[in-house]
Amino acid sequence: MSEASSLQKAMDMVTLAALRGELTVREFGEAMSLPKSTAHRLVASLVKLRLLSVHRGPEGDVYSVGRLVEELSAGQLSWRSLLHHARAPMAAARDETGETVGLHVLYAERRVLLEQAVSQHPHRWVYNNQMVPMPLRAGAAAKMLLAMLPPADMERIAARDHRVGKTKAEAQRALKAYLRDLQQVRDNDASRTADEINPGIASIAVPVIRDTRHGHPLAVLSLAGPSVRLTHAVQEKALPQMRRAAQQIAQAASASARGSLQAA
Repeated sequence: MSEASSLQKAMDMVTLAALRGELTVREFGEAMSLPKSTAHRLVASLVKLRLLSVHRGPEGDVYSVGRLVEELSAGQLSWRSLLHHARAPMAAARDETGETVGLHVLYAERRVLLEQAVSQHPHRWVYNNQMVPMPLRAGAAAKMLLAMLPPADMERIAARDHRVGKTKAEAQRALKAYLRDLQQVRDNDASRTADEINPGIASIAVPVIRDTRHGHPLAVLSLAGPSVRLTHAVQEKALPQMRRAAQQIAQAASASARGSLQAA
């Protein structure tokens, strides 16, 4: 089976799950006239990519549309609402601190920068990956998002994205160190990095949206600038300002979501 054909079959499986609700591997194979081994392989790949989800049924594993599909379909509406409430507090935090403020969300297990209030300093940090899904490999925003996840998800995604070292032993040591860093971020409820991704750039991040039950994704607010200016002492002064802006965004987004539910 060619790569294009496999991709089409995989997408047909997701469509079939959306139409029927739940299917076993055997039912996928019968509906699509696929050999059992091919159906198993495609379903396993789709589960790994979160395009299908699996749970135990009376006769074995049953598959339905995965969380990734739900996240992709819901993303635009939740982002639009979050941005509406975030822009003014972000601009105020930028003006207070003098550095670039970014709003990042967890989307399809990737970090996505939704918006930035850019510093007005001539020498400043400006993100160049707005609305681009990025791996949760490093950086203050990525670490903060990972630390907000349940421990099992945090460890799984960290193991997937934080691949450092030429040997397996080196990679395992690097992952353990990364997980220790994430635990410290969780304990401090804030993340700090310096020269981690971009030399000469320091950044801090704080949580914005922790509870996704109202439809908004996990979100964090970051502050980034030249490390010669964004020193540890400056970060300490900026943290309360960033937490205040994050709280304003979270409260406004939560109130808006509750109002929408009551209206419905």
